[in-house]
Amino acid sequence: MSSTPSEPEKYSIEEIMVRLKGAPSENPEDGELVIRPDGSQAIRIRKRKRRTIQPQKELERRLHQSRVIQVSIVVLLLFVISLTLGGAIIYANSSPFRNKLILNIRQATGASVKLEQFRMNPSTANAGLLALEWPDGNVLKSLTLRRLNAEIFVSSFLGQSMDGEEVIADDGMLALQIPKPDQAITNEALPTGNLPFHFKRYRVPKFNLTMGSSTAPAIRLSDSEASLYPDQASGRPQVRLNQGYLSIKGWPKLRLDRALFEFRENETDVISLRLRHETNNQGLMELSGTITPFITDKPSTLAVSLDSFELSSITGPSLARLVTGKIDSQPTAESNFLSFLPTESPSPDLNIAFRANLNSAIQVRGFPFLFALSQALNNEWFEQPIFSTNSFGIIQRKDNTLTLKNLSLENRNYMALRGDISITSNQVLSGNLQVGIADAMIAPSQNQRLKSMFGPSEAGFHWVTLKIGGQASTPTDNFRDLFYSTEVAPQEHPKPSESEGSTFEELTRPR
Repeated sequence: MSSTPSEPEKYSIEEIMVRLKGAPSENPEDGELVIRPDGSQAIRIRKRKRRTIQPQKELERRLHQSRVIQVSIVVLLLFVISLTLGGAIIYANSSPFRNKLILNIRQATGASVKLEQFRMNPSTANAGLLALEWPDGNVLKSLTLRRLNAEIFVSSFLGQSMDGEEVIADDGMLALQIPKPDQAITNEALPTGNLPFHFKRYRVPKFNLTMGSSTAPAIRLSDSEASLYPDQASGRPQVRLNQGYLSIKGWPKLRLDRALFEFRENETDVISLRLRHETNNQGLMELSGTITPFITDKPSTLAVSLDSFELSSITGPSLARLVTGKIDSQPTAESNFLSFLPTESPSPDLNIAFRANLNSAIQVRGFPFLFALSQALNNEWFEQPIFSTNSFGIIQRKDNTLTLKNLSLENRNYMALRGDISITSNQVLSGNLQVGIADAMIAPSQNQRLKSMFGPSEAGFHWVTLKIGGQASTPTDNFRDLFYSTEVAPQEHPKPSESEGSTFEELTRPR
């Protein structure tokens, strides 16, 4: 149905043409009739602007602008940081920075400083050599560290201190000395505030230590690993040692298992110092206590405990030719300690009450009387007797002399030994031993002189006291003299027998 009722329903071709050629619309948006140069006509329509609002396009445009700004800021910051870091690296590898670093080390340690081949990069600081040396009043003498590598934070380039996780030196040598009371401890006063270095750990995988003369030190520790933890929960610096070989002048060689030390003012707390035999990993000696290196007139005392420890690691190889075994310490009020003076003459005093380990035994050999008894009693056991766990005594090392005191070794079926054996630094033996032969062993003997020599039975043994002497390599005793000097009562041998007339040489001749 037509929207205009006055318009006809049909048009002729002429009417259509007339309408097409009619006047243009008055509405500008309908266009304008124009005649081309060739005579044709067309309707020119104005370009209309799109006025619809599109939020998505607007958001994308703003995001793009924001990203451009952000990228520009990041690039600018990276440029500034690179420029700053580059300048900091250049400065950190310059002479002024190196001189400032040496000054900080000197103020932090109180020692004279020698630093060689120092260099830094954004992640590490390195040096070929760091050598420190203290005055004669300090227990520290010198410290030499080689090929150092420090993991540092970037703030080390910008701040007043050098910070990082760890400093590692390939190898280090620490020399200790007996401090002299009238000498300075440090070259200059130590700072009271924060130190210019903040590292969690300082580590030396190959660490050596000496105390005393550089040519013949009293104490030497070699091939150990050392770690220093300056900041602990207790507020005390802590040093840990792991493995190594320990040599103490006049003592057998030992191996360090591990050690833990804490430092407070002028005292050193030995939390634990664990030592082992030179070659045996089973036994253990542990020391603990406090050392006061700056108090020269008062002994420092460490508690000592033994667990299945080789006796030879304390007595030394010379006495080990005569007495060996594994021992445990026995808790006593007046024993189990090591005391010494922090002076050039330390006068060490070691005193340990011991008992034979439950899984071991003590063996005695090398004394002439043992061979004589093995021949006289026709029993090889006496030549190298073994004593069970019911064996104990006291070890004392003092004034260059080692003594097995109050020695009590017993095997109920064969023999018992009581007394003392001492050996000096020049390997001279001395002492007195009570030798007891079990009733069951001496009763069958036909040698009346031997029976008279050992006397009557007491507590299941026949006893004789022998004097020990000679060198550790060739010990002596007076068994032979006592044998010849013993008188045999006539009533003890009414009939002559072959054994009664035997000489000592015949008695002890190998059968």
